[in-house]
Amino acid sequence: MGHDTPKDAPPNTGSRARDHLANERTYLAWLRTGISVAALGVAVAKFAPHRGLHAVVSGMILIFAGLLVSGYGTARYRSVGEQLEAGVYAPARSAVITAATVVTLLALIAVVVLV
Repeated sequence: MGHDTPKDAPPNTGSRARDHLANERTYLAWLRTGISVAALGVAVAKFAPHRGLHAVVSGMILIFAGLLVSGYGTARYRSVGEQLEAGVYAPARSAVITAATVVTLLALIAVVVLV
């Protein structure tokens, strides 16, 4: 998730505009996912009143997870943009897996709290 360009990254030989537009599309996908998860959290907190405090806590966990997804997407967008400008690109293999794992665990915790 850092903004440093790796020294061993291969040169960026593709179309500059195409690469930046692809980065923007990916960023928008991260934002859509984050907003969807946060909206699910609002829905759980609002429309599961029979669960009381459990619904509110579960909803807050999902809202937090949605914010994490959006935050990670923003950081990744900026990092990739800087790499593209520098003429290199390094995939974020472990960071994406970590982000997905954290959000999945938070969603599972939210389900356990709700049930």
